[in-house]
Amino acid sequence: MTRLFVLLTLVICSSAFAAKDPRMCGAPARGADGRILRSAGELARFRSIYPCPATKRNRGACPGWAIDHVIPLVCGGCDAVVNLQWLPVGTKSASGPLPKDRWERRIYCKAKTA
Repeated sequence: MTRLFVLLTLVICSSAFAAKDPRMCGAPARGADGRILRSAGELARFRSIYPCPATKRNRGACPGWAIDHVIPLVCGGCDAVVNLQWLPVGTKSASGPLPKDRWERRIYCKAKTA
């Protein structure tokens, strides 16, 4: 059952890359130190459209929640509202052999290069 889920996910992700996906922007912009540059304006715009699930506010802390990129920046995802989502901190920062961020890189970065 797990293998079937992974296979279906790979097929769906691969087809998403075949079509023009608005969440894909290509290689991310990097600073002089090599770190990926982020857009504070896009994060603020996301929060103005989608307030914190815990507090229902557009500003300030959002306890228990983090803003996450659906398609990781390192895999060509955009730093844009269309590619952002609220995710419980426990899910985003889950430890183990395959946490969410590592799983996404395996799926999206492989699909991008395939």
